[in-house]
Amino acid sequence: MPTSLPEPGDAETLYVVDLTGYVFRAYHALPPMSTSRGEPTHAVYGVTQMLLSLVQSQAPALLAVALDPPGVSFRKEIFEAYKENRRERPEDLRPQIERLEEVVKAYAIPSLSVPGFEADDVIATLVAEAGAKGLKVVIVSSDKDLLQLVDDDVIMYDTMRERVYGPEEAEAKMGVPPRQVRDFLALTGDSSDNIPGVPGVGPKTAAKLLKAHDTLDGVYAHVDEVKGKLKQKLKDAKDDAYLSQRLVTLRDDVPVELDPAALRYGGADEDALRTLFAELEFHRLLGQLAPRPTEPTAIDTVADVAGLAAAVAEARAAGRVAVYTLAEGDDPHAAPIAGFALSWAPSQALYAPVGHLYLGSPPQLKEAEAADALRPLLEDPEVALCFGDSKRELLSWWRLGIDPTNVVFDVMLASYLVDPERHGHTLEDVSRTELHRTLATYEELTDKRRGHQLALSDVEVEKAAEFAGLRADLVRATERLLEPRLEGQRLRSLLDDVELPLARVLAKMEREGIEVDAGYLAKLSKAYGEKCASLEKRAHELAGTEFNIQSPRALETILFDELGLRVVKRTKTARSTDHEVLDELAAEHELPKVIVEHRMLTKLKGTYLDALPKQIHPDTGRIHTRFNQAVAATGRMSSSEPNLQNIPIRTEEGRIIRDAFVAREGWQLLSADYSQIELRVLAHLSEDEELVEAFTTGEDVHARTAKALFEVGDEEVTREMRGQAKTVNYAVIYGQTQYALARNLGISKTEAKRYIDAFFARYDGVARYMDATVEQARTTGGVRTLLGRWRTLPDIRSRNRGLRYAAERVARNTPIQGTAADLMKVAMVRIDEALTEAERQSKMLLTVHDELVFEVAPGEEDALRALVKDRMEHVMELRVPLVVDVGLGRTWNEAH
Repeated sequence: MPTSLPEPGDAETLYVVDLTGYVFRAYHALPPMSTSRGEPTHAVYGVTQMLLSLVQSQAPALLAVALDPPGVSFRKEIFEAYKENRRERPEDLRPQIERLEEVVKAYAIPSLSVPGFEADDVIATLVAEAGAKGLKVVIVSSDKDLLQLVDDDVIMYDTMRERVYGPEEAEAKMGVPPRQVRDFLALTGDSSDNIPGVPGVGPKTAAKLLKAHDTLDGVYAHVDEVKGKLKQKLKDAKDDAYLSQRLVTLRDDVPVELDPAALRYGGADEDALRTLFAELEFHRLLGQLAPRPTEPTAIDTVADVAGLAAAVAEARAAGRVAVYTLAEGDDPHAAPIAGFALSWAPSQALYAPVGHLYLGSPPQLKEAEAADALRPLLEDPEVALCFGDSKRELLSWWRLGIDPTNVVFDVMLASYLVDPERHGHTLEDVSRTELHRTLATYEELTDKRRGHQLALSDVEVEKAAEFAGLRADLVRATERLLEPRLEGQRLRSLLDDVELPLARVLAKMEREGIEVDAGYLAKLSKAYGEKCASLEKRAHELAGTEFNIQSPRALETILFDELGLRVVKRTKTARSTDHEVLDELAAEHELPKVIVEHRMLTKLKGTYLDALPKQIHPDTGRIHTRFNQAVAATGRMSSSEPNLQNIPIRTEEGRIIRDAFVAREGWQLLSADYSQIELRVLAHLSEDEELVEAFTTGEDVHARTAKALFEVGDEEVTREMRGQAKTVNYAVIYGQTQYALARNLGISKTEAKRYIDAFFARYDGVARYMDATVEQARTTGGVRTLLGRWRTLPDIRSRNRGLRYAAERVARNTPIQGTAADLMKVAMVRIDEALTEAERQSKMLLTVHDELVFEVAPGEEDALRALVKDRMEHVMELRVPLVVDVGLGRTWNEAH
C-alpha cells in the first residue's frame, strides 16, 4: 500500500522543510518573474506557493524550515573540491533568498541554520531527536540525499511532484533501501556536489554490489570476489569511496535542539504576509489569504421613499458619492436589478432593495420609486459620482431613464491608468491588491458553490446589502488611494478628458448594438460546411487513407511517417503541425495546403457563422459586443462576446463574413478607417525627414521603403516588393527580430537582417528615435505615449537577456501603438460630442482596430461623412497629415 501523509493537524508529526533545496529548484523550474519595479520574484513565488499550500493542506502542528548558513560547511574542510564545480549563484537569486527569509518570518515558521553545517545535517539531527521523543517526521524536500533518513517513522514529501516516499518508495527510486543510500552514493558519487565516488560505478552496479555485500565495508571486505575490471576500479578508488561516504553522511549531532513547544506552529502573521504579497505583487496568493479584519462598514437598509429621499439629500450635501448597482448576471441590457448602494462617508453605506422576491422578503421600494428618488442625486451636475465600472453603471441607469451627469471617478479606469500591467482592474481586484480586502464573489452571494445558482431575487436582503454596500464603500476607499497616484504620475487629465468620456461613448455603442443577418450566416455556414467536407475528402485522397483531419497526432503520422515530409520543428512531445509548418510544407505537397484551408474555414464557421446568431439579443434583435477599455497595456481597446476584432479581412472568406453585419432598413453603414496611422505616428515621434516627407507629399511609403530594400527605381517597384516592404515597415513598429521577419516573409535570416538594416539606413531618424526611447526607458523605468499614457517596463534593466530584449521591444512599440490608440479614443469622444450637439440620428456602432463603423440615418450621409473625416483627421496636429478612408454601404463589407 502506498505511503501516505499523516492526517492534517497530527500533533505527533514534525514537518521539516528543506528550504534551501526548494529555492534552487523553484529558481530553475519557473519562468522568470519580476515586479513592476523590476525586482526578481519567481523563486520566491514558487517557494511561497509551496509553503502556503503546505500550511493550508496539512495544517502542521509542528513545523520548521532548515536553511544553509552563509559560509562553507565542514565538508569543504574534508574535501577542498566539494561543490567547487557549481556555478556561481545567479545575481538575481541573491535578493530572492533574502525575500524568502522575510516570507518565512511572516509565516512565523521557526528557521534553523547552524554555521558550518548544511540544511541536510540540521534535518538529520531533528529526525534523530524526534525519534528519541517519539515523534514522526515529514521531510518536505526532493533531495535524494535525504532519502537515507527515511524509515517507518520518517517519510519524505516532494510537494512539487506530489510524491510521498516511505521505505518502499525510496527503494523503488534509488534501487536500494534507505539504510543503503549513503553507501550507494559513496559508490556512485554525485557530480552536482563534485563527490568523486568510484569511477565507472553507476546506479545499477552500486545497487548490485550492496545487494551482495550490504555495506561499503562489506564491498571492500569482499572486493577480491568481484570479477572483471570492476575489481580494479574499486581498489583504485577505495580512498575516494570512503571520502565520498564521509561527504554524503548526514550528521545528526548538529548543535540544534528540538523543542516541541518552540516548533509548535500557531499560524502566519497574515498582516505581514499581506504587506509582503502586495510588495511582491503576488496577487493570486494575496487572494488566498483570509480577509483582513478592518473597521466594519456600517450598512443601513432603506425600504421607504422618505428614508431614501433623506439619504439622497445628505449625499447631495456631501457633494461626492459612490454608487453601486446590484444587478443579476452579466447582461447589462436586461439584467434585473436587486438594489442600489450609496456611500458618501468612510465606512458607511446605504442599501435600497428593490428586487428581492423570495418568500417572506421584507418590505422594499418599487424600482420606479427608487429611481425617482435617486434621480436628483445622479443628475445633479454639482455632485461628483464615483463608480467601480462606469460603463456598467451607465447601461443600468439608462434603462431606468436616468443619465448620471457628473462621473468623476472610475476604479477600473484609474487602476488601468496607474498600473496597466496589473492582472485585473475590477473593484474586487483593486480592493484585494491595494486594500488587502478580499470580497465575496457574486457566485458566493448566489450560493453557486452548492451546485446551483440562486437568482439574485432569491438572495436575502441582508446578504445583498452587505455585498453591495461594502462595494460602494470600497469605491470611495480605492479612490482615496488611487487619486494621489493619478496626480503623481500625471494621468489625471487622461482619465478626465479621455477615458471617462470614452466609457460613456462605449456604453452608447454597446447599448445600440448592430444588426446581423442570421439567414445570410446560415447560408454561408452551409456553404462553408460543404466546402470543408469537400476538402476533407480531398485530404483523404492525397493521404491515400482516411484519417481524422482535426487530430494533430493523426496528421503528424500522415505527413511525416506516411508521406515522408520533412520535420520543420518539434514541440516537447511531438512533431509540430501548426500553421507555420503547414505553410512551409505546402510548397512540397498539396496536403498541407488543403489542411490549412480546412482549418481556416472550420474556424470561421465555428467562431462566427454558427456562433453569431446565438448572440443576437432576444429583446433588441441585434448583437451587442462588449468593448474592453482596461485590458491592453498599450491603451488599445478590444471587444468580446463576440470578439469582432478578429474577423479576418485579408482573405475573401473572412471579408464576406462582414456582409452579415447590416444597417437597419433604409439606413446605411459608414466605415471610417485611419490609413497607416501607426507609421504616421512613428514619423511624428521620430521626426525622420524621409518618413515625414513621404507622408507630407502623399507618396506611397511602402513603395518608398521597397526602393530602399531592393535598390530599384520608382518604375521597378513590383506589387510583391511593395508587399514585402509593407511587412518590414510594420515589423519595425512591432519590434520584430530578423528571425520573425524571415519566417513571415519566407526568406533567410540573413536576408531579413539586410532588410532591417536597409530600413534603418534609409530612415536613420527612426533608428535614433528607437535607441533614444530605449535609453530613456532604462532611465525612467517606462515609456509614455504622446498623450501621457504611462507603461512601466520592469524588465528594462534585467540581467536576463531574453526579458530585457522583450522589454526593449515593448519600449519601442508602446509609444507608437499607444499614441495611435489614444488618438482613436479622442476622435471617438469628439465625434460623439458633435453628433449630440448636431442632434443627429446617426449612431456610432463599432470600433475595430483603426476603424469606426456608424449606422447612418437617411439624409445624413454627406454630413456624417464630412463630420467623421474632419474629427478623425484633425484629432491632433502632427508633423504629418492623418488620412481617413470613408466608405458607405448596406453591409459592413460594402462600406469598408
